[in-house]
Amino acid sequence: MSVLCEAAAPFLAHSAVEGSAVARPLTPHLASCLRCQARHAAMTRTAREMRALAGTSEDAPLDLEWRVLSSLEDDLAVARSWRRPLAVAAALISMAAAIVIWKMRPRTL
Repeated sequence: MSVLCEAAAPFLAHSAVEGSAVARPLTPHLASCLRCQARHAAMTRTAREMRALAGTSEDAPLDLEWRVLSSLEDDLAVARSWRRPLAVAAALISMAAAIVIWKMRPRTL
């Protein structure tokens, strides 16, 4: 990928989303670069599909947050409703362990 392709990417995206012509200085590059043409076509198609979905409304599944987090953090995600009780339990266990360790320490006189 050339430096010009990288520099043109935001302008191609803007053009695709707004449905406007590509900036004049980039028109010759777009005409000759198959990679940028494909990128622009894909962005245009995606923007068109997103505009079509803009009028629709659906409720998100109740477990959407958990599914997203579990996919990002392997299977270690915890549902939000369990986070606070787990944090409190962990804090109490840590405090109890600290007290036991403190009580069992050797005493010097």
